[in-house]
Amino acid sequence: MGKKAAVLGACVAVAAAAGAAVLVRKQMKKSGKWARAMGIVREFQDQCDSPIGKLRHVADAMTVEMHAGLASEGGSKLKMIISYVDNLPT
Repeated sequence: MGKKAAVLGACVAVAAAAGAAVLVRKQMKKSGKWARAMGIVREFQDQCDSPIGKLRHVADAMTVEMHAGLASEGGSKLKMIISYVDNLPT
C-alpha cells in the first residue's frame, strides 16, 4: 500500500468515525440520553476541577520538599537521591 493510499484510507476512517459520532449524538438527543450523559460529564469535570491557586500551592510545596530532601538526608518527606551527571550526551 502506497503512502497516498494510506493517507486516503486514514482520512476515510476519520470521516466515517466523525459521521458515526454525529449519528450517535443525534440518536442520543432524540432519546433524551444526551442531557443525562452531559450531566455525568459535567459532574465528573466539577469533581476533578482544581483551582489554579491550589495547583500552584501544591507545586510550591513540592519544590520546597524537594530542595529540603536534597539539602540533607531525612530533611524531607520526599525521598531524594542526589545523582551527578558527569558528561552530557552528544
